[in-house]
Amino acid sequence: MSTPAFPRTGGKPPRSLSTPTGTALAVGLAVMTLEGFDLVAFGATTPLLLDYRPWDLTVALIGLLGSLTPIGMLIGSLLVGQFTDRFGRRRTTLVSAALVSAGMFACAAAPLPSLFGAGRFVVGLGAGAIYPAMAPLIFELAPDRRKNLYSGIVQCGTPIGGAFAALAANTLLSGHSFHAEYLVGGFAGLLVLPMAYAWLPESTEYQQAVTTSAPAPGSRGVRLVLKPPYLTTTLLFCAMAALSFLLIFGMNTWLPELMRTADYPLRSSQTFLILLNLGATVGGLALALLADRAGSKGAVTASFALGAAAIVGMSAQLPLPVLYGIVILGGCGAVGVQGLLNVYISRTYPVTARASAVGVALGVGRIGAIAGPTLGGWLLAAGLAPRWNFILFAVPAVLGAILAWAAGGRTPRDDRGPTPRAPGRTPRVQGRPAPAPRAQESTAGQTP
Repeated sequence: MSTPAFPRTGGKPPRSLSTPTGTALAVGLAVMTLEGFDLVAFGATTPLLLDYRPWDLTVALIGLLGSLTPIGMLIGSLLVGQFTDRFGRRRTTLVSAALVSAGMFACAAAPLPSLFGAGRFVVGLGAGAIYPAMAPLIFELAPDRRKNLYSGIVQCGTPIGGAFAALAANTLLSGHSFHAEYLVGGFAGLLVLPMAYAWLPESTEYQQAVTTSAPAPGSRGVRLVLKPPYLTTTLLFCAMAALSFLLIFGMNTWLPELMRTADYPLRSSQTFLILLNLGATVGGLALALLADRAGSKGAVTASFALGAAAIVGMSAQLPLPVLYGIVILGGCGAVGVQGLLNVYISRTYPVTARASAVGVALGVGRIGAIAGPTLGGWLLAAGLAPRWNFILFAVPAVLGAILAWAAGGRTPRDDRGPTPRAPGRTPRVQGRPAPAPRAQESTAGQTP
């Protein structure tokens, strides 16, 4: 893959071939850290919102305010892909981060709960749009043999940002005012935006695709994603994304309570949640390395399957060190699969529809984010034996593995095209499907 130039270099290559890619990786990590901070900030300030006397909020109203951000994320994910494929990855990422920062400032300054809710909705719009804009950019800038790894590193910014949000809440909030938390998020955006504007490059692959020839009607954006031969594949990816989000939000919401039903004390149950996310971060990077070597299909299938096996294994009465290891593996598989899935989607679609495909899949996948906590609540309310709670929670992971395996035989050929090897060589026409689907993704690093 050719080395992208910075936006204001006049097309001159940088001195170090790795500089733009490395800079994009660092900026992408910072942007995703901003997203993670702003998503966790609401949960960190919920007790203070309940105690804020001028508003006199009830638990029901807090729940309504909390739902506005996921709704905004769903809409942002669905809309942003089309803008990203039309106006560029860099520009859309900057606008999305600006929306997040503006929404946080609106929350900090809101005089009424309704305006606070509007700010949370704007935060959701920006947060839902950031990754569908960032994912294809990192994919196209990363070396062929490191696409999954680079994507995984950037996604580490989300839990890092969440940890910073919790730290800020513990150190800055006075016990009666929530405003400082949102001010920190807004000012963090003001720090990230100039850095992204100055150092985040645009994808050369995208620039070549939109400047060498005008895309044919229906060969770009959502139109291509939602028509044959990609329609069936898009539906499969949407289903996998929904199952992935169901596992992520369901396990993060209910794992401590599931472990308590299995007679583990509360403190140990909370430790399991920490280990689950540790596995998602560290184990997810390990699976990313595997995917870069063996291809996305096998890695996504194995990740879902590993998550299913680990969730079932959590129901066994085992020594704590062994159980801790199983929970880490569960985080690696059930929670870490999302990053692999995003690269799998990016590999499948041509450059002029790549962001739209990621946005549609993540947007529809937000349904799983809503269903996950609901499923856990139903299982616990049903009063089943603890073992059955885990077995039924593993069913979405099993379905995800089946769909990932099925998608391998239904995925149109990777149409990203080889990177130009000599000046003047034009890339293949985007949106043109390959002659026949392939049953297995080519080894990472090889160009078709």
